[in-house]
Amino acid sequence: MRGVMKITYIAHSGFYADAGDAGFLFDYYKGKLPDIEAGKPLVVFVSHHHPDHYNPVIFRLAEKYPYVNYVISKDVYLQPVFREYREKGVELTDKITVCRKNSRQELLLQNGRKLLIDTLSSTDEGVAYLLEYGNRRIYHAGDLNRWVWKEESKAYNNNMESSYRRELEKLRDKPIDVAFVPLDPRQREEAFGGLELFLEYTDSRIVFPMHFWTKYRIIRKFCEAHPEYEGKIARIEKRGQSFEVR
Repeated sequence: MRGVMKITYIAHSGFYADAGDAGFLFDYYKGKLPDIEAGKPLVVFVSHHHPDHYNPVIFRLAEKYPYVNYVISKDVYLQPVFREYREKGVELTDKITVCRKNSRQELLLQNGRKLLIDTLSSTDEGVAYLLEYGNRRIYHAGDLNRWVWKEESKAYNNNMESSYRRELEKLRDKPIDVAFVPLDPRQREEAFGGLELFLEYTDSRIVFPMHFWTKYRIIRKFCEAHPEYEGKIARIEKRGQSFEVR
């Protein structure tokens, strides 16, 4: 029987997913963390090096949480962080799993359970993550999106569309329980395109829009434009808002 997973929106593309006996923190760069139990595994994911997805402050969690694990995209430069924490007497290398694009890795958590990590290639930088933990699948897109811009050439935008569809094909026939997907208002009339395609290609139970730069109204506008997805799109309205997923 499935338990309840609690999802908390932190800021931008940052979310915390509490799976009961483990916690998963995605793309934190600012905002207040929810209460996290120190006695269970905490897995911290970084999809790529952009400063709105990665803040080295995440490594301070290693000083507070004994069962922290880091899953980091290969494009993130970590050597300065390793040196800083060695000087503090904290060795991070054995807590970090580095992920390449289009790879699969298995992580054995301190509770004895396995976490399966698949990566997709981003249409920008780094990776997207597809996780399997117990009987759940969780997807975090990072910056994998249909980044079509009015200012770009037709050739650029056509190539972007093709690249995004190619990555989404990898998610077909894989039911997803919780997904975090960009919905960026800077794309103006093209803003809905990436999320629309994601919903078309995947079987996702609930999707959390992200990367909307505090412009919460874009979520409402998307829902109004697509009443067929009522109940499938999480209506985020503020930082710290939590949702229960059964």
